[in-house]
Amino acid sequence: MKQIKAYYKIIKEILTKVKSFTNIRKGRRKWRPLSQTDNTKEKDGIDYPLDIWFIISEYIPPETVGKFARICKSSYYVTTTAKFWFHLYKVYHKYVPDLPERLQPECMMRQHGLRACVIRALHYNYFTWLLQREIDDVSYLRQEEPHSLVKRKCTHMWHKEGKIRWYFFFKLKEISNAPKNNSPLKESKKCNSEKTEFIEMLEDVAMNSDNGCKVLRVTCLKYCMLPPVIGLILQTVSMSLMPGYRKYRLLLGFGTSVIPSTLTNEVILSDVTGYRILDWWDPYYPHHDAVYTIDFRQSDSD
Repeated sequence: MKQIKAYYKIIKEILTKVKSFTNIRKGRRKWRPLSQTDNTKEKDGIDYPLDIWFIISEYIPPETVGKFARICKSSYYVTTTAKFWFHLYKVYHKYVPDLPERLQPECMMRQHGLRACVIRALHYNYFTWLLQREIDDVSYLRQEEPHSLVKRKCTHMWHKEGKIRWYFFFKLKEISNAPKNNSPLKESKKCNSEKTEFIEMLEDVAMNSDNGCKVLRVTCLKYCMLPPVIGLILQTVSMSLMPGYRKYRLLLGFGTSVIPSTLTNEVILSDVTGYRILDWWDPYYPHHDAVYTIDFRQSDSD
């Protein structure tokens, strides 16, 4: 609450100074469907210039970017620009010895996927420090349960041998409910605009190939032979104690749909000592530019 009041105070001071030399257009038009007539009454309000929102954005810390983006359309637009993310990286980035090359300052001048890269870089230093202070704004960083991954599709699975443990990975992607439109007309338009789309892709700040993906990393004492489940949907998750009450047995049920009754393959992981759900922004997430993160950032004793 104190943080929000501080933002309001900063915003008020900036707007007070700007009003003296900026023409402010009153009578902002309220959004309405196209079916309504142009005679609809306009809602009274103040439409501040976009430059004001860029100035305000320079005072926004990383953990409150989402709140800032929800203020209005202008504040949201600011968070979609490369300028905003360049500034955020410049202000809050700190040197980290094992930072991937793509997240180094000399590689952050590219706009393609800039937003995701800045967020990943901040989780190597800034959000780690913030989590140690136990601030409520980073409660989403706390560990999730495997049951939260149900109804996700497995796009990749692999394993890795450690010094005394085995690591099993399942990359699970959120299933989109948006209807697919593969009409010939749409495909034709897509082919005709490939060059334009390529240029736009190079400047796409929000590009993120791992968006909607999570990786389930399971640590076991022994190697387990697993059936292939790539392309299948996680339907059920069950974890139980093994004899001795020190290790667990994890059962993952996969099928061709989200309905549990259509189970086709079951993954059984025995002698489980731990697990972790990794979001794409997590430093332990196995990105292509940080393939060996597990070996260097975590010992087998964990």
